[in-house]
Amino acid sequence: MRHHLMVSLLAATLAVPLAITSPIQAQVTQIDSISAQAAILSAGSRAAEVSHIRQVPSVGVINLAFGHEFPLMGDHDIPSPQEFKLSAERNAAGGHKLQKALQANPVTRRALQNHGVRAGSVVGVDISSNGSLRLYILR
Repeated sequence: MRHHLMVSLLAATLAVPLAITSPIQAQVTQIDSISAQAAILSAGSRAAEVSHIRQVPSVGVINLAFGHEFPLMGDHDIPSPQEFKLSAERNAAGGHKLQKALQANPVTRRALQNHGVRAGSVVGVDISSNGSLRLYILR
């Protein structure tokens, strides 16, 4: 019983995306999957916002290519990595536009480099009002 509690606590801890300062990535939760799909589909329109970013106080990285190694409560509604890849392929033009914008802005380019993220792996982004980024990547 204690082992299951520790595994459950570990699973809950790993499933929460955090603003991080190292290249650690969080797993995808059901709520994140909705945000990820929206970010992928709006990648092209978010590219225009990237040029206005003057500072990036924090960066969160969600690697959509990770599968689950243990079951999470309610994880049956989380798309597989292949479904995220398909969405990114369907919006490849928007994704490329976003990747170019991230590379063109020296502030976002440095933020990606500091977190070990290649712009070419970014398929979507959430941008907060203070310039913080949540990057959705496929590696």
